[in-house]
Amino acid sequence: MVALDLDGTLLPHNLELSERVEATLARVQARGVWVTIASGRGYPSLLPWVERLHIAAPVVGYQGARVTDPATHRTVRDYPFSSDLIPELVAYARAQDLSLTLYHDDEIYSEEKRQSDDFYDRWFGLPVHLVPSLLGALPGDPTKFLITDEPARLDCLQPDIEARFTGKLQIVRSHPLFIEGLASGISKASALAWICEQAGFSAGEVIAIGDSGNDVEMLRWAGVGVAMGNASPDALAAADLVAPSVDDDGVAHILGKLVLGEG
Repeated sequence: MVALDLDGTLLPHNLELSERVEATLARVQARGVWVTIASGRGYPSLLPWVERLHIAAPVVGYQGARVTDPATHRTVRDYPFSSDLIPELVAYARAQDLSLTLYHDDEIYSEEKRQSDDFYDRWFGLPVHLVPSLLGALPGDPTKFLITDEPARLDCLQPDIEARFTGKLQIVRSHPLFIEGLASGISKASALAWICEQAGFSAGEVIAIGDSGNDVEMLRWAGVGVAMGNASPDALAAADLVAPSVDDDGVAHILGKLVLGEG
């Protein structure tokens, strides 16, 4: 199985999928190899790419908190975190003057929009509910939280957030602008391990490709972990191999070599 991160791995900054990458993935699938996406995005935002790439394997969204069957579009694995943690998150965000967003059932809840509509459409692609307060706003447990701010500020705050929520939440850095939180122990790797268990694969039969801190666990877990040439330092350190950058069709290059026997 090949597990691919989306943004920064399959898609460059302009969000235009390379024809070479698309053709390579079709050839890989034609050999009977499962291909799936493992992303921080929600399934509705992933669906156009799932359909374009004819992905039939279960799809990992929300950094591993949800797995969806693309044949039925039904959630087959769901690990939200407890809504009991919302008051602590809200208090921390307000004290630090941070923009906090909560996700529930493919919808976003926030007390304010600090970014443009284009920003939300690009990164989230989900309905946004602006609410007077996040306290009591969600109808159930959150899938994940997201904090957005300037990269340098998040760099300073990340150790404090990790320390405050140790054992309660899994904190990941998916982008310089984002810090995200999931149920403790949840990651892309945990979701992929579940898919493999259901399908009868082992981790050693998986090639995982990614570029960011939220990919580190799956790069370490997979039989072959591949970091993109444009990857963050922690992703590069976790990988077995390094592919060319996303702008240089790194996915096509590495899968051509590892799966198709090219080069």
